[in-house]
Amino acid sequence: MSSSRTQTLIMIPTLRTMTRKSKMGFGKYKEKTVQEMIDLRRTLDLISAYYKLTSINYQEDILTELKITEQYRIEKPSANKEMYYKFLNENGYKLRSRGLGADKLKKQTKAFSKSQLQGMNHGR
Repeated sequence: MSSSRTQTLIMIPTLRTMTRKSKMGFGKYKEKTVQEMIDLRRTLDLISAYYKLTSINYQEDILTELKITEQYRIEKPSANKEMYYKFLNENGYKLRSRGLGADKLKKQTKAFSKSQLQGMNHGR
């Protein structure tokens, strides 16, 4: 007789504590090191990764340079977008607005009357 066992799969998230020499390994700048990102003034990308990606953490000196003080630190491994936006607002970062999209086009469209549309259809 065979016995059946039920196995529970537990996923343990891996945590990458990144140093200045660590390559990003993800996104648009995956070949860049943390120090290169700082030199390129791409600190917002580093801050975003810290708050939005569960597995990314930085050494203490990098967190200090990014101005992520104790009050803005989050427990890792985890992500916290609310804390990310709080950090940005309280530290003077401005996020680019994505535009108005379809609403912008809608405002520019001129409304035609029925007779104008009929005239356009009939080639007048």
